[in-house]
Amino acid sequence: MKLADIIETFISGDWGEETVAEDTPNSVFCIRGADIVPITNHCFNGIPQRFVCDKTIENKTLKAGDLIIEKSGGSPTQSTGRIVYVSEDLIKAKDNVVCSNFCTAFRVKTGWNPLYVYYYWQNMYNHGAFFNFEGKTSGIKNLQLDNALSAIEIEYLPLENQNQIVAPLIAIDEKIKVNRQINDNLPMLDRSSIEVITRHAA
Repeated sequence: MKLADIIETFISGDWGEETVAEDTPNSVFCIRGADIVPITNHCFNGIPQRFVCDKTIENKTLKAGDLIIEKSGGSPTQSTGRIVYVSEDLIKAKDNVVCSNFCTAFRVKTGWNPLYVYYYWQNMYNHGAFFNFEGKTSGIKNLQLDNALSAIEIEYLPLENQNQIVAPLIAIDEKIKVNRQINDNLPMLDRSSIEVITRHAA
């Protein structure tokens, strides 16, 4: 099968407006390419808040299990096509979430675990597959998404097998998440220890 065969629907991006207005009354958090790595690292603090119209809320709000692809950006050593998984934790933290115009999102068909597709896509990306599907306009690299989806193969596995593959990867990601949270708190712990030592020395 091709990646194009497993996609149920695409959800386009919307950058919205910086401030609330009569025709853009709805608050959302808009995921950009710059947010992909932080979100992958379970950090949601830097996602910008924007304001969008009712139609965007109805048609472009993302759900847990959606996958976001960066269509434009990259660098000479980093291709376009980075992916991020919309987790339940992200939805709980930010409620209404959309992606920006430089990204697009998609939902997979029934019978496919979106996390399996996410890890598969991530593996293809890490092996440089998406360098083969880039164009360049105005100095910005753009992912030729339709070409990539039509060319890149994915082997069909029963859902049970997909779940078995995903389970240990989820466990590893959860361990990484916990370790990062511990590391993020280390400077605070270090300062507290120094203060205690200083007080005792005095």
